[in-house]
Amino acid sequence: MLSVISAEALKFTRHRATWGLVWIWPIGLTLIWLLAIGAELSGAGGEAGGDGRGGPTAAGWIADNVGFWSVPGHTFGRYIIGAFVAVVFAGEYGWNTWKLVVPHRARNTLIAAKYAIAFILMAIGFTLAALLFNLFGWLEDVVTGDSIPAGITAGALLKAHGAGALAALPAVLLTMAYVSLAAILTRSTVAALVIGLVVTTVEQLFFNFAPMFEPYAPSLVSTFYQVLPGYHVANAASVISQGRVVEIPFQSGAFSTSIATSLAMVGAWTFAMVALTFWSFRRQDIN
Repeated sequence: MLSVISAEALKFTRHRATWGLVWIWPIGLTLIWLLAIGAELSGAGGEAGGDGRGGPTAAGWIADNVGFWSVPGHTFGRYIIGAFVAVVFAGEYGWNTWKLVVPHRARNTLIAAKYAIAFILMAIGFTLAALLFNLFGWLEDVVTGDSIPAGITAGALLKAHGAGALAALPAVLLTMAYVSLAAILTRSTVAALVIGLVVTTVEQLFFNFAPMFEPYAPSLVSTFYQVLPGYHVANAASVISQGRVVEIPFQSGAFSTSIATSLAMVGAWTFAMVALTFWSFRRQDIN
């Protein structure tokens, strides 16, 4: 297993898709922050100290400066995650390399290694970006003369980063499950990407607009809302990061549920699609 993971790591740490879809987070964030700090120093961003925080508390400053962790769970972030997973899982079909690898390794091991290396690389990219976001937030305050509140500790920062990472995890894992299954079933990077984009978009649209459709089919909309993972992803992220359950104002009454239920639903969907990915790949005829 370790040798297969090593081979996947060697392949994808040097792949162009990794630069464009994983390392783009820390690299792009660095460029954006440098431009922002330059604008502050040149006066284009307003007077020094005019960042709108108005003397934040230590908790507020920490929350602002670990804000990158909201990106992986955002629709755009999930698009980028899906694009990378599509390359990792469907690329072998386009490169026609499965037939060289499959006879020598257990198929379950090959798929497990792809999940592992895709998750590890994205975790590294997101973590680097989150730490840089924190560093540049501090640096901006220093160079523009804004006050940094007292009481900020390394332990508090690490706790906030940990909560942010955990809040992003359900969306990341669910997106990986969507796209990996699509990649194995379609054997196409483009098709897997398109399916991932469509499913993620529909999931978000239904989460946001389902209350509008409830009057036309109350039972159906309510059932889908409780069973599909869109609400549960958002609810889990909100409870973990903010300690607040998401309430949706349906006409029949506000809908909400516990984090345990939301995690169970997201976990069930993720597990089902990952299991189907393994099962489908084991049954494929690789030529």
